[in-house]
Amino acid sequence: MPYRDQFQQFDPLDGVVPTVAFAGLPNIAERARALLHGASSKQINKLAHDVEWIIDRGLASANAQALDEDGMRREQRSDGQWLHEYIHAYGDRPLPDEQFAHRHHAFAVLTLWLVADCAMAISHSQMEVAGQCAIDAMEALCMAEKLFNDHSTERLFQILLPNAGDEIKTAIKTSISRQAQAAAIEKHRTNNAARLRAIELYTSRHYPSVEAAAQAIAVQVCKAPRTVAKWIYDERKGRTPSLTAMSV
Repeated sequence: MPYRDQFQQFDPLDGVVPTVAFAGLPNIAERARALLHGASSKQINKLAHDVEWIIDRGLASANAQALDEDGMRREQRSDGQWLHEYIHAYGDRPLPDEQFAHRHHAFAVLTLWLVADCAMAISHSQMEVAGQCAIDAMEALCMAEKLFNDHSTERLFQILLPNAGDEIKTAIKTSISRQAQAAAIEKHRTNNAARLRAIELYTSRHYPSVEAAAQAIAVQVCKAPRTVAKWIYDERKGRTPSLTAMSV
């Protein structure tokens, strides 16, 4: 859900994370905080507003390109998915006076505000909302840690191979990339199969709307309706990977 100064009610650095219903939530918060080591609450709050701006801008851009008259709604995708798609609006490198402006910092902050959302939902006994926030927080954390690993690898190259030729650096990066890609394919094999099946179901008949299709198909592929909706929108925009790539 949108950032509305949740960190005024939940301290992102040492706020108590509930374990009721979601035992893994404290671990999610701890890992996100580790990625923001050294940041102040003020810096985290500012970055949260920046992330909210990126997501809002991404939603506006998606609506400008939407094929349906109803356009896109924020809840059709997780905030992590919105940020992942439109993070290019945010610089790769921190500004001269900002230490915490790398992309993994943005996702770590998003993780913590989703943890805050989850904690608040639990306090109001809104367990369904809390559950979705916990899932979204884990997703954002995975994205943050992936970006952090990429960032750390780049820094390691600069330290260990400052004078290495471009060919050597490229060869090493290619090797690492291939290993990571192979691991990712294995990890997401089930997800790719579900996406492939969802697209097959969508193209096999006529649905009155993307929302109706997502609701009907989600149950059959064991995915959230908004995830299926995103796959359908990607398919309609020609962004779906080839069937060969998806079935690997």
